[in-house]
Amino acid sequence: MKQLNDIQQWYQGLQQRERYLVLSAAAVIIITLLYISVWEPIHKGVEEQSQRYQNQLKILNWMQDASAEARALRASGTTSKRLNSSQPVTLLVEKSAQSAGLKKYVSKLESTSDKGARVTIAAASFDQMLLWLNTLQSQYGITVSSASLDRNNKPGTVNARLTLNRS
Repeated sequence: MKQLNDIQQWYQGLQQRERYLVLSAAAVIIITLLYISVWEPIHKGVEEQSQRYQNQLKILNWMQDASAEARALRASGTTSKRLNSSQPVTLLVEKSAQSAGLKKYVSKLESTSDKGARVTIAAASFDQMLLWLNTLQSQYGITVSSASLDRNNKPGTVNARLTLNRS
C-alpha cells in the first residue's frame, strides 16, 4: 500500500501537462499490451485456421478431380458395362460361349443356383477359353470359383470343368 500512496503523491505533485503526458503514455502502454497479449494471438490463430481451411479445400478439390479421373479410367478400361445381370447364369454362359465360338466344345452345362453354374468343356482352345472367361467376368460379373483343367491330346487345347458364380 505504501508504494501505491507514493505513486499517488508523485502523480499529484506533477503539473497538469505532465499528468496528461503520463496518462497518455499509460494508455499507449495498456493498448500495446492488450494488442500484444490478446489481439495478435487471436488474429494469428484466425489466419492459421484460414490457411488450414484453404489447404483442406485444395486437397478436397484434388481428391474430387482424382475421383472423376479414376471413374473415367475405370469406365474406359472395360469394353462394356455388365449386362443382363438379372438373367440366369446358365443362359448367360450359353450365350457367351456361342458368341466366343466355344458352344460346340461345351459338353455339359448345369445350374447350381440362380447365381451359379457348372460347365464341362472338351478339347477347346485354351486361349479362346481364357478370352471367354474374361468376357464373362467383365460383361456379366461371372467369375470362376473353381476350375480343373487337363491337357488334351491336341496341342493348345484343354478339357475343363469349371464352376462359375455371379457376384
